[in-house]
Amino acid sequence: MRHIVVLLALSLTLRAASQEIGSTEIAKWQDNKQSVFLLAFDDNCPSHLVHAIPTLVKYGFPGTFYVNPSRPNFKSQSAVWLKEIPRLPGIVYGNHTYSHCGATNALQLDRELAMWHEAMNACYADRAKPFLLSFGKPGGVPWTVTETEKAALLEKYGLIERPPFLGGGMTIKTIEQMNAHVEKGMAKGEMNHLDFHGVGGDWLKVDMDFFTALMEKLAANRERIWVTDHISYHQYLTERKTARVTIQTATQSGITLALTTHADPQRYGYPLTLQTRVPAQWTRCTLTQGTHTTTLTVTNQTVHYAAIPNREAIQLKPIGP
Repeated sequence: MRHIVVLLALSLTLRAASQEIGSTEIAKWQDNKQSVFLLAFDDNCPSHLVHAIPTLVKYGFPGTFYVNPSRPNFKSQSAVWLKEIPRLPGIVYGNHTYSHCGATNALQLDRELAMWHEAMNACYADRAKPFLLSFGKPGGVPWTVTETEKAALLEKYGLIERPPFLGGGMTIKTIEQMNAHVEKGMAKGEMNHLDFHGVGGDWLKVDMDFFTALMEKLAANRERIWVTDHISYHQYLTERKTARVTIQTATQSGITLALTTHADPQRYGYPLTLQTRVPAQWTRCTLTQGTHTTTLTVTNQTVHYAAIPNREAIQLKPIGP
């Protein structure tokens, strides 16, 4: 009986703490989504320009494209790959090595990664260095670089290795399998993904009916699935793992919070989704962090918003009487 009383008291204490003004929760995924889905595309297939990218733009979904700048199908459309595609929202590039020839030693891999960055550097002229990019190991080619050698070179070039390849049309072959794959990811509440080569053409292809069905499945679950690129997912996850919110002040006239994480602030600065409890009298409030200010609506005595860790304090102030 005594143990039950102690547990009940602890439960009430924790509940009271969670209802404290200024108490803040960090969402597992951006915008409180239930799970994550990544879309990846290898080898800069011509069908990516014709089918995959226009379809992603139509549905408003991001994608990571692992390109090989030395390949003829890239060079023949280099103006499109280097100038037009980077302007599209959500379309990002990943390092798939310069020539997709593999690597039999660390020196060769170093050269392949460096040449890729040199060829693609113009696409990132507006980014402050250092920044992170995704890395996709090329398949079907000689590869005898050790894991230790690879890890050192990925660190050197600010590369994060993507999840293990899971091929649309290869591992997942039918629309029924694809739907079950998406549902399984949602049920687990974790990251799920599909990787593609040709889309509606080229090699190792999926037909457009498969790809369109995937877009429709993801679109029907926008409220539950955060469809994003690999690096955005990686940054959110890395920051969230060690993120902490500290209440600096919490009164009827305002709340000040500090959001910190152990992630390197030079390479990690992705906004985390927070939910903060505010005074019962508040119906709207302003959120200020640094030079950024926005207006929030209070729902059930809480506000949801995005904030960047390891930056200026987060300030919430009521609007109106």
